Amino acid sequence: MFPRPRVLLCNVLCCFGSLPASAQATHYAVKLTPDLDRRVLRGEERIEFTAGAGVTQWQKKEGLRVSEAKVSNGDVAVGEGSVRVRVASDGEHVLQFKYEAAAEQGLRWFAGPTPSPENPDQAGFFTAFYCDAWMVCDTSPAQRATLRLEIVIPEQKRSPQNLRAVGPGKRGKEWRGKDGYHFVFQQTEPVQTYLFSFGVARIDVADDESFSFYAADLKSQKGVFQKTADAFAFLRAKATVDLLDSGYAEAFLPVGHAGFGQEAAGMTLMSEEYVPELTEKDDVQLMTHELAHQWWGVLVGIRSWSDFWLNEGFAEFMSDAYIEKHQGQAAYENQIEELKGRMQKLREAGKDRPLHWEQWKDAHEALGEIPYVKGALFLDRLRADLGEEKFWRGIGLYTSRNARKLVDSRDFQRAMEEASAQDLHQLFEEAVFH
Repeated sequence: MFPRPRVLLCNVLCCFGSLPASAQATHYAVKLTPDLDRRVLRGEERIEFTAGAGVTQWQKKEGLRVSEAKVSNGDVAVGEGSVRVRVASDGEHVLQFKYEAAAEQGLRWFAGPTPSPENPDQAGFFTAFYCDAWMVCDTSPAQRATLRLEIVIPEQKRSPQNLRAVGPGKRGKEWRGKDGYHFVFQQTEPVQTYLFSFGVARIDVADDESFSFYAADLKSQKGVFQKTADAFAFLRAKATVDLLDSGYAEAFLPVGHAGFGQEAAGMTLMSEEYVPELTEKDDVQLMTHELAHQWWGVLVGIRSWSDFWLNEGFAEFMSDAYIEKHQGQAAYENQIEELKGRMQKLREAGKDRPLHWEQWKDAHEALGEIPYVKGALFLDRLRADLGEEKFWRGIGLYTSRNARKLVDSRDFQRAMEEASAQDLHQLFEEAVFH
C-alpha cells in the first residue's frame, strides 16, 4: 500500500485476535461467482487446518452472510463478525462454507451505472487487504496460509464478455464452462491472508518473460514493461534474494483515481489512471513502492502489526532509493525533504509515536502515515550513519536471512549490527522503540 498526501490509497486494516497457538490455517480453497447485476459474490469455501481440541475463531465482515457452515468432528457457530469452531479432538480438520458477500470495506465494485454494452468499463470489482470481506479467514499477520482461488464469471446479456480475473500467486487454468468463464489462481507458498487481493475487470493480459501485465489497452503498457523491469532489477540487487514465486503481475484497473495501489502475493493492483503518470511523467514511485512489497511484506513478513513499518517504511524508502538511481541524487533529496515535511506535520498534530508499538486497541491505529514516513526517514538516517557499503550489505542480509519467515524490529537490528560490525542498540532504542 502507498499513501500519497493528496489521496488515501487504502483503507486501514481491521484487527481481530489471531488463532491460538494450537490452531494453524494451512490451506484455503475459495470459489467465487459474482452476480454483476446485484453486485454480490456467491462463495464456496473449504479450509483445511490443524488444531487441538477446543474452540478456534475465524473472522468475517458483517456483509458476508453465511448460509451453510460445517466442520469435521465438531460444530460451528456463526456470528456477525466471526465464526467460532469447536472440534472434539486434536488433528487435521476441514471447515466448509457457503455464503454471499455484499459490498464492504475490502470489496469494492467499480463506480458508475450498472454495466451495459453502452458502459462496458463499469463492469467489475476488486478486493484490497480486507480478505474477511469475501472469505472466512484469519487476518492476523502471525498466521500464513496457502490459497486456491477460483473465480467464475457468468455470461450475462447486459455485461461485456471479455471480463477477466487477476489474482494472487500463479495464474492457473482458464476455461469456459456451462456456468461461465473460470479463472484459477494458486498461492502455493504460505503468505498472510491480507495478501489475497484480486480483481475482475474488462482487461486483457500480456506476458513478458517473468512479468504479466493486465490492462484494458495493452498497447499503452509498452512503457510500463521497461520501467517495471528496471525497478525490479534494482530491488532484486538490493534484496540479494529472489521473490517467493518466480513471476510478478501488474494489473491496471478502472479504479477512478491515479493514486491507488495495493500489493498482493505475486502481484499489484493499480489504477489505469496512473499509467500516463508512469509512462509520460516518469512518476515511478507508486509502481516501485508496490513492487518493493514483494520482498518487504510478502517474502519477509511481519509477526504483528506492531512492526508494520518493516513493510511500509521499507517500501517507501526503497521507492525513493530507486528514484535516486533512476532520476538522480537531487530527486532523492526532494523525496526525503517531502517526507521530513510530512513528519513535522504529524508531530504538530500530535500523531507521532514509536515505529514499534504494541499498545494498539486495533490495527486502525497501527496503519496511518507513521510507518511510511517515519520508517523511511529512519532508513535514510541509518544509511547516512553506516555508509553505503555497510547499509546495503545489511539490507541484503536482513532480507535473505528472513526470506519466508516472520520478523520484528529486533531481527532487523541484528542484521544491521552484524553487517556493520557496530552496536546499534542505542540508535534503535531512540529511533524505533521510543
